[in-house]
Amino acid sequence: MASISYWFLSPSVVLALLGKLKGWDRTKPTPNFSWRSTVVDVVVPAKNEESSIDLCLASILEQDFPIRKITVVDDGSTDRTAQVVRRFAQLSGREIGLVVHGASAGKTPSIREQCELTDSDALLVVDADTVLCDRNYVTRLVQEVYRNAGVACACGEITPLTRRRRRQLAQLDPAARTVESELQTDGQIGASRWQAFLEFWTVLYRTSLYMFLQRILYDGHMKLFGSRLSPTGCGVLYRTSRLRECFAFAAPHMGDNLSNSEDIFIGHFFNWKGYRNVQVAGVRCESIEPAVTRLPRQLYNWSSSFLQTLYYFRDLPLSPFRKVKKGVAALFEGRRPEAPNHRIIQEQYRAPWGEQFTRRWGRGVGLVDLVSMIEKVSYPVFLILLAIFAPRAALLTIGVEVALTTTGVFLVAESGTRLKSAGMMLASTPIRLFSLGVDLVAVLRHLFDLATGNRKWRK
Repeated sequence: MASISYWFLSPSVVLALLGKLKGWDRTKPTPNFSWRSTVVDVVVPAKNEESSIDLCLASILEQDFPIRKITVVDDGSTDRTAQVVRRFAQLSGREIGLVVHGASAGKTPSIREQCELTDSDALLVVDADTVLCDRNYVTRLVQEVYRNAGVACACGEITPLTRRRRRQLAQLDPAARTVESELQTDGQIGASRWQAFLEFWTVLYRTSLYMFLQRILYDGHMKLFGSRLSPTGCGVLYRTSRLRECFAFAAPHMGDNLSNSEDIFIGHFFNWKGYRNVQVAGVRCESIEPAVTRLPRQLYNWSSSFLQTLYYFRDLPLSPFRKVKKGVAALFEGRRPEAPNHRIIQEQYRAPWGEQFTRRWGRGVGLVDLVSMIEKVSYPVFLILLAIFAPRAALLTIGVEVALTTTGVFLVAESGTRLKSAGMMLASTPIRLFSLGVDLVAVLRHLFDLATGNRKWRK
């Protein structure tokens, strides 16, 4: 989620606003595959998730789209995750596969193994600390993935899973309620007020941040270029063939070291191939957020993963330069650039597939990568220099940015929650300022990795 800047004065926001003015591609798709016949399997990677995995599984079983198989991959948990899964399956009367790793291998190998084993059309990956809030979550994702041939994956919107909301969900599902009563797995039991206070600040920060990212930035970029940089990895539906294609590409080059956040790598691979990552409005999932004291590590993982991914797919941020070069060459040679060969099937934002086209012509979404990379380096440095040499200008810059972002969140929030959402955005300003420092640390560490040859990047 932190692959791009969320400061309102940034070029990435300007691109998003241009996309909102442009609107969606009005091409009427003519898919050659009926989404209703899609075979969907689910994989739930889990490590030490005894307090949440029952709610996750309950939300999957509530989906109105037929799911053929659910597999939980316990990646070396030291708690009772596997025991909870077995008991929940017994109480629900549904078959739930369980794979237990003796030692932790990471989330990426867990997903890859299931991707290689399944023969499903689509693979839904749901984090064990995430619940699918809408019964038609899978249905809507399947519809969007198979409406256009170029779409490789789809995700819904995400919001934080609060303590109150978690208690409500546990009481709604009989199997989850019984599991938590028998095994005492409610993660809130014994939690101190201080812990609740730390989680409250993360929820405050993330609620407003997700709204800004998803409803302004990602929505605008999709309207302008047809794709996000990457999906939200806690609840994403992949075309199995294309996810398998990604793992096949990675195997001889970096193995399972798909950066510090696999969804960012996978999303960039899809863009590099000319496929699309889409976000579906109207359906959402909720995910448990870490205490504010654990935010720096998570923010660092996301920020560093973005830089690591661009190291492998540098053709994307170089796209604008390639387009300019081709245009200038055509101008001086008195000829128009070659027109790419499009497919017969009609689809929105259609473009030739394959990395050969990307290397020669680039991809439009690569402009978002370029400006985001520049922002990660320039914004922290810019504010530090202003704070040292022109503190009043620094305060003015931050003040204008806060006013604009707060106004933006106010405008895109649901009716009745606008003042609350805007207040959250305002209150989370110190955390957003701190995140710029994390970006700077991630940049410096990435430069160190490049200099020392370290490429063992894995979540």
